[in-house]
Amino acid sequence: MQFSIDRNSPVPAYYQIQLDLSDRIQRGEWNDRKQLPSESTLAEQYAVSRITLRQALAELEKDGIIKKSRGCGAKICEKPAPFVHKMDFYSIVATHEGHDGKQVTSQVLNIRRFDTPTEDVIEHLQLEPGTPVVYIKRLFLFDDKPLAVGRSWLSLARFPGLDETGLGEKGLTATLRSRYNTIIRRFNDAIEAVRPAPDERNLLDVSYDCPLLMVRGLSFDQHNVPVEYSTTYWLGDKVRFTVSMNTQEVE
Repeated sequence: MQFSIDRNSPVPAYYQIQLDLSDRIQRGEWNDRKQLPSESTLAEQYAVSRITLRQALAELEKDGIIKKSRGCGAKICEKPAPFVHKMDFYSIVATHEGHDGKQVTSQVLNIRRFDTPTEDVIEHLQLEPGTPVVYIKRLFLFDDKPLAVGRSWLSLARFPGLDETGLGEKGLTATLRSRYNTIIRRFNDAIEAVRPAPDERNLLDVSYDCPLLMVRGLSFDQHNVPVEYSTTYWLGDKVRFTVSMNTQEVE
């Protein structure tokens, strides 16, 4: 093993060990035995106390990478297939479904009226300054585990009462269609890698250095009018985005 802990780094020693162990597991270092070496062996390898080593193992177990059991050590778990998010029209109007038929569900954490939306929201929704909006905050789960945190803004004048009645059982898109005769026809998405803010860390139960993929989206109705402006923070190690495109020859 060539890895050595950077004692001068602001990154805690246990977290450095966690990242290195995760990398070694992904490289298949222990594929033949499907189990990590003993705590004493690993603590000696990394030149740390068993307390520090156990912190790293606890984080790996929380991420579902290993499973500890008394008397049996730490077994390496089979890596679950990521949730695949198809970046096409149906991903916004249909229920998300994973590779094995498991569906993504959502919990509404907050829905309320905002009388003073930010300039960013006003610009994207093409509203006049001071126009009230509906703010919706949701937690998305896959296999009953946190997968993403989403925030949406919509014009309250266009969707009156949405802040009071909430969303139907089938979600926002179906609610807009059934209550307000608004059909989503087009959307623009931009994706960037970010680090989690405190709120995302708490809701997604991740560390400060966990990679997130932020999708900033704007949807349009059948009349090409902006409907929903949103930001969604996806767990970078639990989701895979796929894009399908058609090409045309230019004469």
